[in-house]
Amino acid sequence: TPLVVEAGSRKELLATGAEMIAGYDPRTGKELWRTKGLGNHPIPSTVAGHGLAIFSSGYPRKRVIAVRPGRDGELTGTDAIAWTYDKGTAYVASPVLHGEYLYLMTDGGILTCLDAKTGSLVYEGGRPPVPGSYRSSLVAFGDKILQTSEDGDTFVIKAGPQHEVLAQNSVGEPVWASLAFAKNTIYIRGSEHLFAIR
Repeated sequence: TPLVVEAGSRKELLATGAEMIAGYDPRTGKELWRTKGLGNHPIPSTVAGHGLAIFSSGYPRKRVIAVRPGRDGELTGTDAIAWTYDKGTAYVASPVLHGEYLYLMTDGGILTCLDAKTGSLVYEGGRPPVPGSYRSSLVAFGDKILQTSEDGDTFVIKAGPQHEVLAQNSVGEPVWASLAFAKNTIYIRGSEHLFAIR
């Protein structure tokens, strides 16, 4: 999914691909910059913060690239590539950037936490209490990270530098969509029902 970010005095529309990652002028479509792509299927959505755009993919290899937008031309091999990381990503589920931390999740729900600014490892191997498969993206709410399995189980993870499972809830049916928030309500689209949880 493309993402529009503020980069200095301009807006950029960011697009990711296997062969190329690029920033475009959203008004004209003019290419502003490009760099080497993820080399994988670029299904997860891009996240941005701290002056970075963070691109990820999880199949067939695992890859994360953090780029400093606002530059022009070819960025490959320049300091516009802030950092890279080659573990912990999912095929479909997107990471979440929350505060100082970037949270990655594998297809099996294993969490990795990185320092978003530097890419340095904070923790890895954060496991949900029940094994499962994950297509729903990670979401953040308050001081919590929510991860929802295909079985419909949502695990509430404490945000921060240590992995801690605070709670577990289930809607009792498969969930493939990411959770959505509106005001004080969490919406979960299951295989049979739409749940609104306050």
